[in-house]
Amino acid sequence: PRAKLPLRKKHYGSMVARAQERLTWLGYPINEMNIEREAYGGSTENAVKAFQSKFWLKATGVIDKATWKALSKTSSPVGVLPLRCTEVKASICIDKSQKILRYVVKGKVKMSTDARFGAPGMETGEGTFAVTQKSYNHVSSLYHSWMPRAMFFNGDEAVHYSPDFAS
Repeated sequence: PRAKLPLRKKHYGSMVARAQERLTWLGYPINEMNIEREAYGGSTENAVKAFQSKFWLKATGVIDKATWKALSKTSSPVGVLPLRCTEVKASICIDKSQKILRYVVKGKVKMSTDARFGAPGMETGEGTFAVTQKSYNHVSSLYHSWMPRAMFFNGDEAVHYSPDFAS
């Protein structure tokens, strides 16, 4: 069927293509053949479920009006990086509203991954920062939690892997 809301598996067309473009911008993998055919296949359904879970929507894999609205708001503007993310050879560009971290090399996104940020009262800083220290196998002195591959910026704030978040 030609795509119109709600979008679901086996739909195709320009609306599916727009949803796929937004989902891939947010770092969700979608099968290249589905993208070429503008087809809502299994990888699109899985990407939608992951997006819905991440943004506290019911994870159905179907793009209803609420999901479309959240996807449109969260992913806008598609493909546009802040200038400061493209001014240097390589950068880590973080978007707190999209809950995503992008590794950018020469203005091109090379990798995207989900991210989360400091808890209330310990919010992650806003702005442009440089990595000031790296610790391969760091353990937090505050929480005594493992923070492997920590890269510190803005004082004691760090980008790091979190086994807790990954699970």
